[in-house]
Amino acid sequence: MAAIQPRMSRGKKYWSIVESRRVNGKPRTTILEYLGTADSLLDRLQGNSEGTIKSYSHGDTSALLNVAEELDIIRIINRHIPRSKSGQKPVRDGLTVGASFLLAAIGRACHPTSKLGWYDWCKETSLQYSLQTSLKNLDSQHFWDQMDLLPVDAIPKIEAEITEKLLSRYNIKLGKLFFDTTNFFTFIDSQNTRCDLPQRGRNKQKRLDLRQIGMALLVSEEDQFPLFHRVYKGNTADVTVFKEVISDMTKRILSLTNELADITLVFDKGNNSKNNFELLDNENDLHYVGGLVSSYFVDLIKEANKNFNPIKIQDELLPAYRTTKEIWGKQRTCVVTISKQLRDGQIQGIKQHLQKKYKILEKLKQQLENSKRRKTLKEGELVERLKKIICGQFINLILKFDVFKLADGTVTFTYFIDQEAYDHLIDHILGRKILVTNRHGWTSEEIILTYRGQSKVEYAFRKVKNPRHLAIRPQYHWTDQKIEAHFLMCILGYLLTTVAYHKAQKQSDYKRNVGNFLEDLRSIRISCTKKNKSNKVKYQLESIDPAFHKTALALGISNETLRSKINFSDYN
Repeated sequence: MAAIQPRMSRGKKYWSIVESRRVNGKPRTTILEYLGTADSLLDRLQGNSEGTIKSYSHGDTSALLNVAEELDIIRIINRHIPRSKSGQKPVRDGLTVGASFLLAAIGRACHPTSKLGWYDWCKETSLQYSLQTSLKNLDSQHFWDQMDLLPVDAIPKIEAEITEKLLSRYNIKLGKLFFDTTNFFTFIDSQNTRCDLPQRGRNKQKRLDLRQIGMALLVSEEDQFPLFHRVYKGNTADVTVFKEVISDMTKRILSLTNELADITLVFDKGNNSKNNFELLDNENDLHYVGGLVSSYFVDLIKEANKNFNPIKIQDELLPAYRTTKEIWGKQRTCVVTISKQLRDGQIQGIKQHLQKKYKILEKLKQQLENSKRRKTLKEGELVERLKKIICGQFINLILKFDVFKLADGTVTFTYFIDQEAYDHLIDHILGRKILVTNRHGWTSEEIILTYRGQSKVEYAFRKVKNPRHLAIRPQYHWTDQKIEAHFLMCILGYLLTTVAYHKAQKQSDYKRNVGNFLEDLRSIRISCTKKNKSNKVKYQLESIDPAFHKTALALGISNETLRSKINFSDYN
């Protein structure tokens, strides 16, 4: 039976609820609950003891801190930071460079914002409590100064060490690796001459008016772990980037696997050229599956059109033609297929381009035939003008024109669609894909499915362009060194998230996508309760959705692990 019992401490009387129990056969008094002084007990009875309660997001930062501790991120980065003349590691606001990069990376993963806005996000999370350190001094100047200390040539070394640690700790399959490039527009002023990386180019988000930065990325088939990245000038063509990175990328693959023969590199048609295939051929043991630009191999397309046979690909009958041909000096296996999705997209693109051409042609025609404001051109000049207007992929094959003279001797024209040419385009050209490989022993189905896996790296690009999580933009840096450091932070954030997601899938059978995963983690919160008339503060997890409870445990999130194992003073 429970009873209330007083006890004296430092001249004050405190009350407790106790119960008598037998321990090893002897009666012992066991305290069930401390009630405090008579005044605090009265406050509790009168409903005045709740104190203040504040809630912080916890799950996302806690999960990423746990992964960072497993991969030893801070120590790896610090190893590549030059020491001071006295041999000391550079420290600012109590943090090493590695610690600052880790905190910035976690911020990019959970809530992409500027370095100036980082602490505004941080103070709404449990980071300061988990790390048992104040982070209020981490403003933009803090991050800029820490980024300044990172040598650009150390970035590949840091990435290589982290990926090696990743593979040694987790059982990740590296049989197929996927490579592609993308770009990110910036708001860096055109007159800014302090950087060379941002340049105007063909922006994939249609911001042709802005300078952009390119990034090449190599990811694994499983969960798209980032294994290699390279930042490059925004006006560099994909085919040039591939040539510049293939050697370093092959060295990275070799360092991770010690054997190239089991690896298949997958890349799209934008990366191929005669010189690039020669580079691939020089890597004797490296296998690949790539694409070829169909307009460069018209004879192969004509040959395939006569010999298509349906093959079954994932319950779908797909027209395919397989052959072995000498391409750019070497025998290569080629598989030509017809993609309905690609053909429908090309037809839609042709229709959109035709509408634009019609408006330009109609405007020119009115200028030539308007009696009040007539524009006069010689017949040869008009023909050249029309050829320039209708130029474009596929458009010049189907959009035709006739030039003729009017009664007053001036020239004009009519335009029309060549229906026969249009039908031939639909039936014999559009939708064709040419896949090429040196995996001569693979079936056509294996080759096609492997090339389709290229969508995995495209999915990775969509992740790092998601403005809610993992986004590389916004970036407010305008020197090449800081731009490269910023990209490293972002790739680190993506890597930490991918590892946490991998663990959730493997250990708790988590099914939702990465964006939902981070939202589910953020919904795990801790409450901070401070009792009135007391300096004691209590932290504890709020209730977790039962459907997500198993995942939280798999990621090391519990009341027993509210504080991180990472102690920044250990790295100073």
